[in-house]
Amino acid sequence: MDILTLIEELELMGEAGEKWYTRIIPGFMGKTVIDADEFFDRLRRLSEMLPEEMSVASKVSRDRERILQEAHEERAKILEASREQAQLLISNDEIVKQAEQRAEEILDEARVDAQAIRAEAETWARGIVERLDNYVNRISATIDKTRRALLSEPAGTQENHLLMGEEE
Repeated sequence: MDILTLIEELELMGEAGEKWYTRIIPGFMGKTVIDADEFFDRLRRLSEMLPEEMSVASKVSRDRERILQEAHEERAKILEASREQAQLLISNDEIVKQAEQRAEEILDEARVDAQAIRAEAETWARGIVERLDNYVNRISATIDKTRRALLSEPAGTQENHLLMGEEE
């Protein structure tokens, strides 16, 4: 027999008991009389059942409290891990932004350096071309001068000058 059945039987005993309505004895007005042996027998059986039922209920309650505590701890761990992950993502995002900014600065510096190098190379090339032009002009002038000299002198005189190493 389980606890609830015994409790129902005790309720039925109370309802089925003899009602006393006496005004002679103070405190007995509206009281119910029941069989004491039957009442105490059911109460004893209820007491015998209670420890087992109560221990099961107590264990369930303790397990419930433990599970709730573990759930709260796990929730706290998950929240902390989420905060750390969010912080890491924010930090990584900031690092990426800084890296992109630094990369842009490096590219800008490289562009400026490249323009400076290009300008120096063009200046150097112009100087070389100018010197070559001057050299070619001098050679051309010498060739022209030599040609004129050759055309203006008779053939024998030219050979003598050339053999002697004379110049005009």
